[in-house]
Amino acid sequence: MVKQVVTAGVDIGSNQICCVAGICDETTGLIKVLSAMVMLCDGLKAGTVVNIQETALCMCKLLEETEKTINERIKNIVVAVRGNLIKSRTAKGVVNMENADRKEITQTIILNALDNAKKQIKLEPEQEILQIVPLEYILNQQKGIQNPIGMEGTYIEVDVCTFLIPSNNLRNLAKVFSSIGKNDCHKVYGYLSTGEMLISKEEKELGCLLIDFGGLTIGLVHYLNGCINHTDEILDGSDYITRDIGYKLKTTYSSAREIKEMYGAAFVHSGFENKEFEYTIADGKSVRQYDRFKLVNYIIMPRIDRILYKIKKVIEKNNYGDEFFSGGIILSGGGSNLYGLTEAFEKVFSCSVRVGTVSFNKVIVGPHDILSNLSYTTAVSTLRHGFIRHQQNDSPKQKSSRNSVVSKISEWLEEIF
Repeated sequence: MVKQVVTAGVDIGSNQICCVAGICDETTGLIKVLSAMVMLCDGLKAGTVVNIQETALCMCKLLEETEKTINERIKNIVVAVRGNLIKSRTAKGVVNMENADRKEITQTIILNALDNAKKQIKLEPEQEILQIVPLEYILNQQKGIQNPIGMEGTYIEVDVCTFLIPSNNLRNLAKVFSSIGKNDCHKVYGYLSTGEMLISKEEKELGCLLIDFGGLTIGLVHYLNGCINHTDEILDGSDYITRDIGYKLKTTYSSAREIKEMYGAAFVHSGFENKEFEYTIADGKSVRQYDRFKLVNYIIMPRIDRILYKIKKVIEKNNYGDEFFSGGIILSGGGSNLYGLTEAFEKVFSCSVRVGTVSFNKVIVGPHDILSNLSYTTAVSTLRHGFIRHQQNDSPKQKSSRNSVVSKISEWLEEIF
């Protein structure tokens, strides 16, 4: 029996690193999550490395602790990269086959179209492509084609979405992994892998908005007609709520976070139960009391209102209109744990809002406390992305042409990294 290879999905968050380790049954495609761990990292700020040594030490410790927990070596690492400096761009590649002897779409024609799309991407100085995603193919003006292999036509177009990252950010992250002996890590755009796992095909077709509620940043991914329409990121998040509480109550960050988790809410709802609670201020000795109503009404709600306002401005700026309301809003990330957050979004945007969880996914199994924890969602989705990519690259040549072209396209994308 061949021993299954342990892979780790690593999420580079706002100010922490999350690692989820797992294995995959290549026969059934079932992914088994073995362990999950998260560590605060002072070497990160808003998803960007600001101290290579500090981040490397944290990464090394996190991977070592994970290996001790599962008593196995981690062989492959897939890293989810985020940050407000990552930008999305669209491009189009075309191939004219009017003079070809045969008008059937082949792998070579698709790769040529993708190459042409790549050439249209205008990179600014010190900017690189993090990831490229084919959105749809258009064959002789027929839109919405996902796999044109074997179809007949004389003119094919491919629309792609590219995610661009500052070169220095990518190099600094590469140095982190190089310094701990992990040079072959595959990097993906974190919000993209999260959307692939949490959002249904129907929601993407109707139009929906994924909101990843992180610590220092909030990611927005708008889907329309089954494809990514726009991505954005705003500098705000659940850690700002914690800081507001700490500043107002003059207590430590850890104490403020505990207060937020135990007594916090997004708004004062009809069933709200007011109570007084005790906490220790920053000196570690003095004990004070505070009112839960004041906590929510005067500290948390102003921050939530500001976040909702920022999201609304992004929607207006990018002209989403009402097109995403049909599929609703899907919340993810650790910040989505705040009580009443879904109701707060429903009140402002007047659409269905749900929290995206991993537990419903039939191809992923593991401890409930990991799969139900929103802080692990991106790392789990990155782990899943790594296994899918591995299966595509290892597909034998005798498999169907569809699997073959996916593998070829995956190899083509590898050249970009």
